[in-house]
Amino acid sequence: MKKIVILSFILFTTAVASVAQLAVGYNTDGNTLTLSTNPENRIWGEFRVNTKAYNQAGWSYNDRGITQAYLLTPVFNAKGVTLYAGGGLGVNLLSEGRDKWVSVNIPAGLKMNPFDKLPGLYLFGEYDPMIIVAEDVPVIHCISAGFRIVLRN
Repeated sequence: MKKIVILSFILFTTAVASVAQLAVGYNTDGNTLTLSTNPENRIWGEFRVNTKAYNQAGWSYNDRGITQAYLLTPVFNAKGVTLYAGGGLGVNLLSEGRDKWVSVNIPAGLKMNPFDKLPGLYLFGEYDPMIIVAEDVPVIHCISAGFRIVLRN
Protein backbone atom coordinates (compact mmCIF):
# COMPACT_ATOMS: atom_id res chain seq x y z
CA MET A 1 0.00 0.00 0.00
CA LYS A 2 2.81 2.43 0.86
CA LYS A 3 4.49 1.75 -2.50
CA ILE A 4 1.27 2.65 -4.31
CA VAL A 5 0.99 5.92 -2.40
CA ILE A 6 4.62 6.84 -3.07
CA LEU A 7 4.30 5.98 -6.76
CA SER A 8 1.06 8.00 -7.00
CA PHE A 9 2.78 10.95 -5.31
CA ILE A 10 5.68 10.81 -7.79
CA LEU A 11 3.30 10.64 -10.76
CA PHE A 12 1.20 13.51 -9.36
CA THR A 13 4.32 15.64 -8.83
CA THR A 14 5.59 14.96 -12.34
CA ALA A 15 2.22 15.76 -13.92
CA VAL A 16 1.76 18.99 -11.96
CA ALA A 17 5.36 20.10 -12.50
CA SER A 18 4.96 19.79 -16.26
CA VAL A 19 2.05 22.27 -16.38
CA ALA A 20 2.38 24.51 -13.29
CA GLN A 21 4.77 26.10 -10.89
CA LEU A 22 5.10 24.22 -7.63
CA ALA A 23 5.44 25.39 -4.06
CA VAL A 24 6.77 23.48 -1.08
CA GLY A 25 5.83 24.28 2.48
CA TYR A 26 5.47 23.39 6.10
CA ASN A 27 2.70 23.71 8.73
CA THR A 28 3.55 23.62 12.43
CA ASP A 29 0.70 21.44 13.67
CA GLY A 30 1.52 17.82 12.92
CA ASN A 31 4.85 18.82 11.33
CA THR A 32 2.91 18.77 8.08
CA LEU A 33 4.86 18.83 4.81
CA THR A 34 3.14 20.28 1.74
CA LEU A 35 3.53 20.20 -2.01
CA SER A 36 1.23 22.53 -3.90
CA THR A 37 0.59 24.28 -7.14
CA ASN A 38 1.32 28.00 -7.08
CA PRO A 39 -0.59 29.69 -4.19
CA GLU A 40 -0.60 32.89 -6.27
CA ASN A 41 -3.20 31.30 -8.61
CA ARG A 42 -6.95 31.85 -8.27
CA ILE A 43 -7.37 28.16 -7.38
CA TRP A 44 -4.49 26.04 -6.15
CA GLY A 45 -4.15 22.46 -5.01
CA GLU A 46 -2.14 21.04 -2.14
CA PHE A 47 -0.97 17.61 -1.08
CA ARG A 48 -0.08 17.30 2.64
CA VAL A 49 1.32 14.61 4.92
CA ASN A 50 1.78 15.01 8.66
CA THR A 51 4.86 13.48 10.28
CA LYS A 52 3.56 13.46 13.87
CA ALA A 53 0.20 13.54 15.65
CA TYR A 54 -1.76 16.79 15.64
CA ASN A 55 -1.53 18.87 18.84
CA GLN A 56 -5.22 19.63 19.38
CA ALA A 57 -6.52 16.06 19.24
CA GLY A 58 -5.53 13.52 21.85
CA TRP A 59 -7.41 10.48 20.63
CA SER A 60 -6.46 7.17 19.08
CA TYR A 61 -7.35 8.05 15.47
CA ASN A 62 -4.94 10.98 15.50
CA ASP A 63 -1.67 9.62 14.18
CA ARG A 64 1.04 10.49 11.71
CA GLY A 65 0.88 9.62 8.03
CA ILE A 66 -2.46 11.24 7.24
CA THR A 67 -2.32 12.05 3.52
CA GLN A 68 -4.50 14.96 2.45
CA ALA A 69 -5.47 16.57 -0.86
CA TYR A 70 -7.00 20.06 -1.07
CA LEU A 71 -8.38 22.65 -3.47
CA LEU A 72 -8.08 26.20 -2.09
CA THR A 73 -9.19 29.63 -3.33
CA PRO A 74 -8.99 33.24 -2.10
CA VAL A 75 -12.22 34.59 -0.59
CA PHE A 76 -11.20 38.13 0.36
CA ASN A 77 -8.07 40.24 -0.12
CA ALA A 78 -7.15 43.41 1.81
CA LYS A 79 -3.78 45.18 2.03
CA GLY A 80 -1.68 42.17 1.10
CA VAL A 81 -3.48 39.70 3.38
CA THR A 82 -5.74 37.13 1.78
CA LEU A 83 -8.47 35.12 3.47
CA TYR A 84 -8.74 31.76 1.74
CA ALA A 85 -10.90 28.68 2.11
CA GLY A 86 -11.33 25.34 0.45
CA GLY A 87 -12.04 21.69 0.84
CA GLY A 88 -10.27 18.39 0.75
CA LEU A 89 -10.07 14.78 1.76
CA GLY A 90 -7.73 13.00 4.14
CA VAL A 91 -6.88 9.32 4.53
CA ASN A 92 -4.47 7.80 7.02
CA LEU A 93 -2.73 5.76 4.31
CA LEU A 94 0.78 5.98 5.72
CA SER A 95 -0.12 5.52 9.38
CA GLU A 96 1.07 2.54 11.38
CA GLY A 97 -2.36 1.62 12.75
CA ARG A 98 -4.61 -1.01 11.21
CA ASP A 99 -7.77 1.14 11.21
CA LYS A 100 -8.15 3.13 8.00
CA TRP A 101 -10.55 6.05 7.68
CA VAL A 102 -11.43 9.02 5.46
CA SER A 103 -11.94 12.61 6.55
CA VAL A 104 -13.60 15.62 4.96
CA ASN A 105 -11.42 18.67 5.57
CA ILE A 106 -12.60 22.31 5.44
CA PRO A 107 -9.58 24.64 5.82
CA ALA A 108 -9.82 28.42 6.21
CA GLY A 109 -6.90 30.71 6.78
CA LEU A 110 -4.86 33.78 6.05
CA LYS A 111 -1.90 34.05 3.69
CA MET A 112 0.43 36.97 3.17
CA ASN A 113 3.69 37.89 1.53
CA PRO A 114 5.31 40.47 3.84
CA PHE A 115 8.76 40.45 2.23
CA ASP A 116 9.30 42.46 -0.98
CA LYS A 117 12.70 40.87 -1.56
CA LEU A 118 11.21 37.36 -1.33
CA PRO A 119 8.20 37.47 -3.68
CA GLY A 120 7.72 33.69 -3.63
CA LEU A 121 7.52 33.29 0.16
CA TYR A 122 4.05 33.19 1.72
CA LEU A 123 3.23 32.98 5.42
CA PHE A 124 0.07 31.07 6.38
CA GLY A 125 -2.17 30.78 9.43
CA GLU A 126 -4.90 28.16 9.17
CA TYR A 127 -7.71 26.37 10.97
CA ASP A 128 -8.54 23.02 9.39
CA PRO A 129 -11.20 20.79 10.97
CA MET A 130 -10.83 17.20 9.76
CA ILE A 131 -14.23 15.57 10.03
CA ILE A 132 -13.78 11.79 10.16
CA VAL A 133 -16.42 9.87 8.20
CA ALA A 134 -17.13 7.24 10.87
CA GLU A 135 -19.55 6.89 13.75
CA ASP A 136 -18.65 8.40 17.12
CA VAL A 137 -15.23 9.62 16.02
CA PRO A 138 -14.37 13.20 17.06
CA VAL A 139 -13.10 15.91 14.74
CA ILE A 140 -9.34 16.60 14.47
CA HIS A 141 -8.95 20.35 15.03
CA CYS A 142 -5.77 21.43 13.25
CA ILE A 143 -4.58 24.97 14.00
CA SER A 144 -1.23 25.89 12.53
CA ALA A 145 1.10 28.48 11.11
CA GLY A 146 3.29 27.76 8.16
CA PHE A 147 4.90 28.90 4.96
CA ARG A 148 4.97 28.13 1.25
CA ILE A 149 7.89 28.84 -1.09
CA VAL A 150 7.07 29.05 -4.79
CA LEU A 151 9.70 27.29 -6.89
CA ARG A 152 10.31 29.67 -9.79
CA ASN A 153 11.62 28.59 -13.20
